Amino acid sequence: MASGLGHGSMSFTMKFIRFLIVLLNIIFIVVGIALLVIGIYLVKNTKMQQLRPLFNADLATTDSQNLSTIEILAFVFIGIGGIILLVGFLGCCGAIKTFRFLHLIYAIIIGGIILAEIGLVIYFAIYENRFKSNFVNNLKESIVYNYVGTLIDNVTSTNPISISWDFLQFNLQCCGAINKTDYLDALHWNRTNPYKRNTILIVPFTCCPLNTTKNWSQLPKNMAEASTCAITGVNSYSGGCFDDLVDLLNSYKKYIIIGLIVVVGIEIFAFVFAILLFRRKEEYYAL
Repeated sequence: MASGLGHGSMSFTMKFIRFLIVLLNIIFIVVGIALLVIGIYLVKNTKMQQLRPLFNADLATTDSQNLSTIEILAFVFIGIGGIILLVGFLGCCGAIKTFRFLHLIYAIIIGGIILAEIGLVIYFAIYENRFKSNFVNNLKESIVYNYVGTLIDNVTSTNPISISWDFLQFNLQCCGAINKTDYLDALHWNRTNPYKRNTILIVPFTCCPLNTTKNWSQLPKNMAEASTCAITGVNSYSGGCFDDLVDLLNSYKKYIIIGLIVVVGIEIFAFVFAILLFRRKEEYYAL
């Protein structure tokens, strides 16, 4: 043992660093739990469940097993949250029990996580640009090839894509991807009006104002008040849903970016402190 280390200022410094690592890893555990909750929220949230098919047109078929973009993002959060939770527990054990080798393992894992997160940020930055450029076309194609109408009293048929569009239009008060003319090209919509048998619909009922409260769990059962609007297109919502949907996604993106910056900052500090503890071999055993 180097002289004076048991009571010297450097020994106190290393004890303080060890305390900081414990504190940072407690924060890690909290962050890990938070990410797990966010991931589960994205999977179970009613709004996200209703919008899910719009991020994967294959889900219009009942036997599709493909994951939507929302589900992939949710599972990424769950995976990262689980890893961070485990790392936080490992870091606390290494600092409290003074297992020096755990600090090396801990630093390696943290360094790997930081590199992986940087890679994910780069990937999603590239993917975001491609996603936005293709998203509007994908939305329009989902109307053309998958929209079949609004389910009214089990008289009309529907599918997951149609239900998503109806929930989106009803709650965000928009119509189509760009505007209501997108529905002129819907190939599988028979335009039957269950309220007036000899008339056809120009826009879905959900493109028209309905005197009822917004609800992401259930659509209005009676939409007769929107019949004239749906037949003529007069007074239907003029704006498309693309901008509103992007705004909705961006509202979540802001919180994700803030959270990511906080997590990476904590990880960098924890990585540096773990390396310092590991390298101070003589002082480590004097703690």
